[in-house]
Amino acid sequence: MGKRNIAAIILIIFIVATLILIWSNSIENVKKSQRKSLNVLKAIKPMLEIFIDKEKVTDHLVRKMAHFIEFSSLGAELALFLIISRRVRWQGIVNCASFGLAAALIDETIQRFSSRGSQVKDIWLDFTGVCFGIMYVFIVYWVINAIRAWYKFNRGEMN
Repeated sequence: MGKRNIAAIILIIFIVATLILIWSNSIENVKKSQRKSLNVLKAIKPMLEIFIDKEKVTDHLVRKMAHFIEFSSLGAELALFLIISRRVRWQGIVNCASFGLAAALIDETIQRFSSRGSQVKDIWLDFTGVCFGIMYVFIVYWVINAIRAWYKFNRGEMN
């Protein structure tokens, strides 16, 4: 088994683990979820208050940030999978975004059945996170490729 296949398998494991994390958080009841958010808030509040007004640093903000970060991670993993699989084409990118949107829809559906609120704006937030993760990875990927091409060109390796 080649390095690319091993890397692809590892990324699939990370993608599945991220989905389990996202959806297991959505299964939790309101009180347990709120307790988690408050614990995280206590830990990061001093850092957030450097950038955000003290009154605006709430457990609600922490939950929204957590969703964005979770889904950004998912988007980044999906983009890395495309790169490892050598399928970096527009259709692959659209497929990654669609997969992320489906994951966000499932997430909100799970919340609906676990007696928590479900909102369309949360789906948009999650989808924005996926798109951010995808874009971030591809920007880094394209910059690295441009630098490599520039070095090859300057060393006379390109004809």
